[in-house]
Amino acid sequence: MIRMCWRDLQLLESTLPTGCVSRGEYKRVIMPRRYQYAWLHYLFPERMLHGEEGWKLWLETDTASSQAGSSMFLTRVASLLHHRGAIANLSLRENLLLPFLYHGDENALIQAEQDLTEVAVFLGFGDNLDEQAGERSAYTHGIISLGRCMLQKPDIILAQDVHCGMPPHRLQQFRALFLEAMESLQAGLLYLSTSEHDGSGIMFEDSLELTGMDEVAV
Repeated sequence: MIRMCWRDLQLLESTLPTGCVSRGEYKRVIMPRRYQYAWLHYLFPERMLHGEEGWKLWLETDTASSQAGSSMFLTRVASLLHHRGAIANLSLRENLLLPFLYHGDENALIQAEQDLTEVAVFLGFGDNLDEQAGERSAYTHGIISLGRCMLQKPDIILAQDVHCGMPPHRLQQFRALFLEAMESLQAGLLYLSTSEHDGSGIMFEDSLELTGMDEVAV
């Protein structure tokens, strides 16, 4: 079994209780945006702690465990962050390959380049890879982030309100692509949202809401 686990995470004045999301599972945490940013800080610990007892967030496989921020963790856990996908002055090709250009794994970059055309066609811009990303709409950010995940082929995906702010026609288009990609990847999903009406169209196995000092399961 592959799963991303965490011990009680302090999020400002609230605490996200101990939990995990396994490969193939879809779970959601509903909380204000500022809580989401506090959660994201745990992805990149300021210092790598030695020994599992000190870890707050980590990835488990059948053979090993790796702390958030480690090379293995960043390879097998992908993120779709709110309005954090496209860099406007880069081409669509460069945006999609950006994580691989700085990862230092030449084999991963070669594989991503080989898969790029197929992924771009799926996303709907197969003939426009060398155009600049330009407009930083919610849809552009979401589609670039989704493409990176498809190239990375992670075990777990963390999504932060990625559907939020898209106009209805774009939301419907993105939702169809997102659900098809998730089915293909068979990855686990932890979805951070500000509302239960997030527009994702996803059926979550579990959902937890954090509001101030209160924690309410829904």
